[in-house]
Amino acid sequence: MSNKYPFSDIILNLSDNFDDLLESLSTLQRLAELPAHRLTEQILLENALEILHHSIKATRCAIYTLPPQESTLLQNAPLGTVLAMDCEGVPKRCNATRIEDLFIRTTLEKGTMQDCDDCTTLDLDPNLAKDQMSIISVPLIVMEQLCGVVTTSHSGPQHFNAWGYRLVELFSSFLGQQLALCRCQNQAL
Repeated sequence: MSNKYPFSDIILNLSDNFDDLLESLSTLQRLAELPAHRLTEQILLENALEILHHSIKATRCAIYTLPPQESTLLQNAPLGTVLAMDCEGVPKRCNATRIEDLFIRTTLEKGTMQDCDDCTTLDLDPNLAKDQMSIISVPLIVMEQLCGVVTTSHSGPQHFNAWGYRLVELFSSFLGQQLALCRCQNQAL
C-alpha cells in the first residue's frame, strides 16, 4: 500500500529531527552552564549524569572514571564502581552491570565509541541483556587523556537514533572540558 501523502511524512520527519536537535542543544547548554569551577568532581558528575539521563530518555546512564594516575584498566582487574542513574532517578555509586562492564572495558581498550542496537545478539546469557538491550559507550577524555567512559542504555532494542549517538559523543566531549576546569580549579585551591 503506497502512501497517498508522502510530503506529510517528510514534514513529520523534519519536525522530529528539529525536536531532537533542540533537545540536544538544550542538553549541551545545561551541561555547559554547570559551574564546574565551583563544584567538586563528584557533584559535577552527579549533575551531568542527571542531565544526560533526562535528555536521552535512557533506562540507565553511567559514568566510569579511571582511578587517579591510571590511564588503562588491567585486563583482569576489577572495574570498581560506576556512578549510575536508572529509573529511580537518583545518582548512586554501584557496580557496573555485566553489559556495562563489557562495553566500558572495550571502550577503554580501543579508545573509541562502542555500541549495540540489540544486545541479545551478543554471545551472552540472554538474561544479562534483557534490561539493557541498546547501549552506547563513549570515551571520556580530559585534557587529551582518556580518563573514563560514559555509557547510556535502554531496555528496548534499537532505542537510540542517529541524534542519540551524536548527543552522547558531544556530551562526553563537553563533560571532559567541564572536568578539566573542575580539576584545575580544585588543584589550585
